[in-house]
Order: sequence, then C-alpha cells, then structure tokens
Amino acid sequence: MNNTRMQKKQYRLSLCLKAVIIAMIGLLIAFFGVITYYTHNDVILSASLFAQNCKSYGPFIYITAILSFIILIFFWQVATEIGRGNSFSLENVKHFRKMGIIGILLSLEYVFRAIYLLSTATATAMRIGYCIALMIAGILFMAVCFILSSLIQNAYEMQQENDLTIKEGRLILIIVNIDVMLAKRKMKVGELASLIGITNANLSILKNGKAKAVRMETLNAICKALDCQPGDILSFEPDDE
Repeated sequence: MNNTRMQKKQYRLSLCLKAVIIAMIGLLIAFFGVITYYTHNDVILSASLFAQNCKSYGPFIYITAILSFIILIFFWQVATEIGRGNSFSLENVKHFRKMGIIGILLSLEYVFRAIYLLSTATATAMRIGYCIALMIAGILFMAVCFILSSLIQNAYEMQQENDLTIKEGRLILIIVNIDVMLAKRKMKVGELASLIGITNANLSILKNGKAKAVRMETLNAICKALDCQPGDILSFEPDDE
C-alpha cells in the first residue's frame, strides 16, 4: 500500500514537472520568436536599441536557445524517470551530469561573447556586466547539477545496499554462481560491478550468497553483462532437513 502511494506521488510530481517544462518551452519559443522578429524588421531595428543589441549578438542568442532546449529535454527525461518510480537511478545521475556540462558550455558562451564585444569595440560596462552575470549563473547551474548528480548516485548506492542487506541467522537455499560465470567470461569482479552500476562491496555480498534480496533491475544488468540467463547465476539447493 505504501509503495502504491509513493508511486502515485512520484507520478503526480512527474506530471507537475513536465507541465513546468512545457510552460518553459513555450516561453522560450515566444521569447526567441520575438527576438527573431525584432532583428529582421527594419523599422523596429532602426528605432529600437534593444533590437540593435539583439542583432549584434546574433549567433550567441541562438546558441543560448539551443542549449536551453537541450537542458529542458534532459530535465524532461529526469521527470520521466521520477514518474516511473526511479527517482534515484543511474539514468538521472547521467542526465544531471549532462545538464552540468551544458552549464559549462553556457558559461563559455558568455566568455566568448564578452571577448567578441571587446574585440569589436562595442563593449559597455552594462554589456560586460550582463555577460559576467550570466557566466556566473551558468557556473552555479553547473555546480547544482553536479551536486544533484552526486546526491542521486549516493542515494542509488544506499538503495542498493538496502536491497543487498545480509540476512543473518537463516539458511539461504539459493546458490549464487556469479564466480563461475565470471571465470567463464574471463571477467573481473570490479569490471562487472562497473558494468552493472553497483559497488564492489555490494557485488561481493551478492556473489557470496549473503544478500537478503536482489532487484530485478540488478539481475537484468548482471545477465546482460555476463551474456547469460538467470538460471546460469542462480540455482536452488533443496534443504535436506
């Protein structure tokens, strides 16, 4: 029951996030549409300083637009993972890292924009200040994304540890043959742990038969990495008693 409620909450949160993303996409399209109209209308261009500034920035504005849309696409994927109940997933770790990289690109774009202004002798204190402010904003965005990525990865590893808690005082009748498959595939434990996205310690708990439970996601990843079937790594040994 609690899992069902949690899944419903995550699904509702996912829908809310996607609604915000759609609204932001609409605002971006409207904003850059207006800028494009201003910079291609000679009457407005001759009378508006704002339009002249937009035209002088030219490609930089459209680079910002493209990078902003890419960020929203990754954020949409994060919202989708949340809706599936995978808030703390390796996919979200990757999505936030990619958004952080785009934050770096946005900061570099404003560095180049400031250099461009200085090289064309069109720099003013206000324009340079604008570039510096947005460059700092890009750096902060990058930092937030990388911090969230690290937090999600830590939460994912903790979740894995909970799923692989040692079960004490009870006889385990399921035999884990991961060592056998590792030998057949000539693969090391560390390599397999890296491929399936869990720590070496957790993989050791699993392969030594001390795990309390195994997530289907983990079992699927092991079978994929070792190119085998679940029956190749798990077997049941009847209790003689």
